[in-house]
Amino acid sequence: MSIYDFTELIVNNSQCAILKVKDGHQQDLIALGIFDGDETMFRLTKGKIVTCTVFYKEREPYSWQWGGHGGETIVDQSTKIKGRLIQYCFETEHDIKCQF
Repeated sequence: MSIYDFTELIVNNSQCAILKVKDGHQQDLIALGIFDGDETMFRLTKGKIVTCTVFYKEREPYSWQWGGHGGETIVDQSTKIKGRLIQYCFETEHDIKCQF
């Protein structure tokens, strides 16, 4: 199982790609062991430096970035894994290249 099973692609343009969490799949995200369950959308920008933003139902979105020289935000290991899972979903399961 991956986030691919619990999300739908709603935007794919030259600037970013966005996944929306399908209704009723919050517990499935929790079962993956890295998500909180109140996520509503995931966005990755495209380019040398990728910014990942996680949108939540009742709290402010959270963003961090990686790639390029000096483009990495220092985050904890679970956040880093979360970003890689989101990037994997876009690039492998939706065939959308986000990091050039």
